[in-house]
Amino acid sequence: MALALVLPLTAVSPAAAAPGGAADVVELSSLPAAAAGESVTLVTGDQVRLAPTGSDRWVAAVEPAPRAGQPPEFEVIEDGEDVYVLPSDAAPLIPDQLDRELFNLTKLTEFGYTDGVPVIVTGVPGGEPARAAAAQPDGLSVTAGLPSVDGYAATVAPGGDWWSTVAPAAAAGTARSLAALAGAEKVWLDEIAEVALDESVPMIGAPQAWADGYDGAGVTVAVLDTGIDQTHPDLAGQVAGTRNFTSEPGISDGHGHGTHVAGTVAGTGNGSDGRYTGVAPGADLLIGKICTASGTCPNSATIAGMEWAAAQADVVSISIGSRTGDDGTGVTAQAVNRLTEQHDTLFVIAAANNGARGAGGIGTPGSADAALTVGAVDKNGDLASFSSRGPRLGDFAIKPDITAPGVGIVAPRAAGTSMGTPVDDRYTAANGTSMATPHVAGAAAIALQRSPDLGAAELKADLVTTAAPNPELSVYQQGGGLADIPAALDAPVRATPAPLNLGFFRYPHDQAAPVSEQVTYTNRTDAEVTLDLTLGVTAGDGTAVPAAALSASPTTLTVPAGGTATATVTLDPRGLATGSYGGYLVADAGSAGGAVRTPVGFHLEQEMYDVTINGIARDGRPAARRSSSVHVRHAVDPLVFSANSIGFDDGVASFRVPPGPYFVMGRIGTLDGNDVTRQDRAFVGVPTLEVTQDTSVTLDAREANEITFDTPAHPDAAPFGQSRVIFNFEAETSHGITATYLGEWMPTFALETGPVTVGSGFEFLTNARLGDPPLTLEVVAPVATGLAPQPLRGTPPLDDDLALPLAFAGPGAESDYDGIDVTGKAVLTERDGPALADKEATARAHGAAALLVMNNATGFFTGSVGDAAGIPAMAISGQEGAMLRDLLADGEVTVRVAGTSFSPYLYDLFLSEPGRIPGELHYRVEPDELATLDNSFYSEPGQLLGEYRSAWRPYMTFAAVQYSELPGGVRRTEYVTADDTLFRQNVSAQFTTRGDLLERDTFHQPGEHQQREWFKAPMRPSVLEAFPPRNPGEPVVRTGSQMRVVLPEWWDNDGHYGSFDSVIDDAGFRFYQDGRLIGQASRPRVTISNLAPEPHTYRFEVDTARTADWWPTSTATRTAWTVRSAQPPTGETEVLPFLLVDYDTELDLTNTAPHPRDRNGPATVDLQVRHQVGADAPALGRATVAISYDDGDTWQQRPVVGLGDGHYRAFLDSKDPAETTGFLSIRIEVRDVDGNSIEQEITRAWRLGGR
Repeated sequence: MALALVLPLTAVSPAAAAPGGAADVVELSSLPAAAAGESVTLVTGDQVRLAPTGSDRWVAAVEPAPRAGQPPEFEVIEDGEDVYVLPSDAAPLIPDQLDRELFNLTKLTEFGYTDGVPVIVTGVPGGEPARAAAAQPDGLSVTAGLPSVDGYAATVAPGGDWWSTVAPAAAAGTARSLAALAGAEKVWLDEIAEVALDESVPMIGAPQAWADGYDGAGVTVAVLDTGIDQTHPDLAGQVAGTRNFTSEPGISDGHGHGTHVAGTVAGTGNGSDGRYTGVAPGADLLIGKICTASGTCPNSATIAGMEWAAAQADVVSISIGSRTGDDGTGVTAQAVNRLTEQHDTLFVIAAANNGARGAGGIGTPGSADAALTVGAVDKNGDLASFSSRGPRLGDFAIKPDITAPGVGIVAPRAAGTSMGTPVDDRYTAANGTSMATPHVAGAAAIALQRSPDLGAAELKADLVTTAAPNPELSVYQQGGGLADIPAALDAPVRATPAPLNLGFFRYPHDQAAPVSEQVTYTNRTDAEVTLDLTLGVTAGDGTAVPAAALSASPTTLTVPAGGTATATVTLDPRGLATGSYGGYLVADAGSAGGAVRTPVGFHLEQEMYDVTINGIARDGRPAARRSSSVHVRHAVDPLVFSANSIGFDDGVASFRVPPGPYFVMGRIGTLDGNDVTRQDRAFVGVPTLEVTQDTSVTLDAREANEITFDTPAHPDAAPFGQSRVIFNFEAETSHGITATYLGEWMPTFALETGPVTVGSGFEFLTNARLGDPPLTLEVVAPVATGLAPQPLRGTPPLDDDLALPLAFAGPGAESDYDGIDVTGKAVLTERDGPALADKEATARAHGAAALLVMNNATGFFTGSVGDAAGIPAMAISGQEGAMLRDLLADGEVTVRVAGTSFSPYLYDLFLSEPGRIPGELHYRVEPDELATLDNSFYSEPGQLLGEYRSAWRPYMTFAAVQYSELPGGVRRTEYVTADDTLFRQNVSAQFTTRGDLLERDTFHQPGEHQQREWFKAPMRPSVLEAFPPRNPGEPVVRTGSQMRVVLPEWWDNDGHYGSFDSVIDDAGFRFYQDGRLIGQASRPRVTISNLAPEPHTYRFEVDTARTADWWPTSTATRTAWTVRSAQPPTGETEVLPFLLVDYDTELDLTNTAPHPRDRNGPATVDLQVRHQVGADAPALGRATVAISYDDGDTWQQRPVVGLGDGHYRAFLDSKDPAETTGFLSIRIEVRDVDGNSIEQEITRAWRLGGR
């Protein structure tokens, strides 16, 4: 996932002259953004913040959008290059109503969909934008009607309003639906496709057609692409109309692809004296701009362009295609089929450039049935390596339909572009099925000029059946073969349909019924034509299909002049081997004018079996899609079969798979009696399933064992807050899968597996955080029993232990308190009746000390009591509520309500089980088995911080996390797993995503003990030093004539570092050589090139400023590093001698220094100075320190003493002045004996206390 381009920055003056007088200009170029990463907002409103670690590892921090009900659990799936984040409340709608790709982080970031998600809504008849917009909820902006798919294009705003309206959770807990979308059937991601002649034009016979008077005159060809350069001499006067469907202004071509394609269709060759003339120079062009200058083509723009073009063009040329194969049911393919039927317009579409993927790579929209889909060959007629191969995914139909030249195609070059390999200022050479497609579109224009009454299917058949097949290629690689314009013009008969797909036969096929299809031959002459029919079809290995299984009759067919005759092709698949079969039905007219060839194909499904997965929740009910899913993957190669996170329908998930070993892992959750609130989760699998026949498997969560914990040093510790359960399965020959279940802790179970013997690796991991629970509830009289309360959102924190009498107040309305005294009591109410906030307010008004709300069904529920609650409020299960009511019926009941607003300790356990899930899942942990981290979190009083800890097991590159709330100004002892798990803690100065600091990646050791301070002042820029191999860092280095300079803008005293935040930060970077300004940049992340080899003095200046109410200290910094450097020996990299300074002064957890009267001894600040790790370290000289009480308007020098080993102590004022800003600013300077230095000024470095 690339986060930035390498872009040149400002060079303001040349460097000093090189030896011999050469004056090479020093150049500055930006480096990719670092830890700030990107944020993606899903259509559900959930935000996912992506950040690279600099070590080929990633973090995805998920922040859920507010929900009326239970916060969702997120299933994060890393499968090869794709990462999905699936919220549990969206899962029931995937894939039938919500496109799974809406949750593909890889695509969303690649497409740039980080602030609002473009979608296509289908199944709304008419698709008029005005009506659609009026009918839609907040958060959805309709941009265009798309009647060809009964829908419209729109953008989902990032706030989450659309999801809360479209997918409402009713008070009784109805399942989410798309009912609010005015009858819409499905919401798709508006995906982006990619834009995928002197020798090539003669290859398909165009000059011969020109000689016969056919050049496409009178035919209109629409080219839907990146626009056009209408000033090009080959295209002047060729364009009859234009329309722009992109967000870019105008029709001009900033990419070059569209101009190249248009010139291949109908360029006049005027710029090359006719050498690079297009296929149909007499045709008129319509230009629809559907792709941007970057070559990206949103599906919505493609569909809108197709609708416009189909209504007024005879032929539509589309040289785009998806990166993956499609089964012909995608939204753009649907549009092609509908528009072809509606307008009888032929769509000529690229097969896409997925040849490296092998079979099944035909992209959309070329996968459409009606499309004339074009593959590419080189100038020898051999299939281009990039050309997508068939058969089509799903039904194994023949695609592509035809081929054309697509390698080294020279055509017009748009002014100012450099697509392909430029030949000169006017022409460029390019490769791709994009280049092949306009050859066929031009051929179609010529054929249509010859026979203007042809419909789309007839025109397609004329071109396909007269093409010249390469005997070395199958029909699934070339369709009919290389387009042949003269043959298409001169063929005496037309054969339809073309191609002829005889069907897909499901395994086993020994009982399959024979099929027959007809081929109609139309005589295009005024004389009777006799055809000799020959059917030659082979299996993939070249074995011919016997005549007893496949035949055409009659073998001789007479077609009357101007009339038609029909042949029948009959297939009996019984007894044939599995696989794809292809060939041609050849109708030879002999002396009447050659032959036409109909591509013929069919597919006998390989040995396949139905696998039925039955899921049973812990309460015995069938697994529900809302809370349960299953993964099924081939254990050797997931390319054979892979299905991730498939939901259960009434407890059943069905798959059809080839025989072999499979890995099956399900997550089965129990819902409350209203089928809304998740109660638990159980991981139940069959990791070694051998499929040799139709197979049924039951995943029974009732058999799973609960995951529990024992912490003797803190016996009251209990799981709370965020948690992760992860499983990883590595296949033997391909990539593995890592699935992370992310959300608030709930009872978690797993079924013993025994050793996992398939694949190359398996691990099951539980991450739980334990501490003093925020709220507990138990009955203490007349019996003692524990309960499982769920704090309602908005309930105030409780730091107390209360024994309270219990009272029952029915639904909790005002009238329900008549005649009962609840003063100082815990009140039990039913869930039905008033809203939760009203229940709490009424109970509080009557003097209650706590509120318990029992569910109106089995299980617990969740909800909110709003922001004004004043007493502890919690939900309990229907069963627990019934028990309390029964106890009350027999007499008085006392409950104990206790809570802790902040646990001073935290167990952060990452418990891995490699190779199997054991039967014993009770974990006993002692602090000496773990790493102990005494963390101090410095912050403003009352500030809420965000915190998470990323963890990577050896097989992981991606860590999914959620922020946990953390009060600022606290200390917490954290006990963390110590094994081969790699950790990195992250703390944000504002919950959840502002002002983050990171620790370096670290492995913890059992028994280690660290004191760590986060956000202790002062904050300033520094260097991320290298500590290989675990932490390569980003040191400031020089190699040859180039320096690499990376200076994180924010750094605390414990080595935690953070980077620029564009919302709240300003920064600047300047670079000097020998006192002369050479260049500058907006951030200190640059490469500096063309440096002179001899020694020079270089100065690096960094300014930072942060403006935020929650960031009162270190509001601005100015730092300057000066170093001497010469070019290092060839092949060596020099770590530059940057000086680094750490500060230490007495501060409390609000970064406030004590008042002079509260100090023990004089006020001091200690400086620890060193060179960055790996650099030469000349002896240090003296240090100077100045302080300011007026934000730097005036400065006072302070005495400094050297204590040795780079340690200096500066003595501050023993008495602060009367007039201050309330803060102390500091300025330091330190030099070494070689002249390297650091100067650093920090405004409002820390707060002054007691003023």
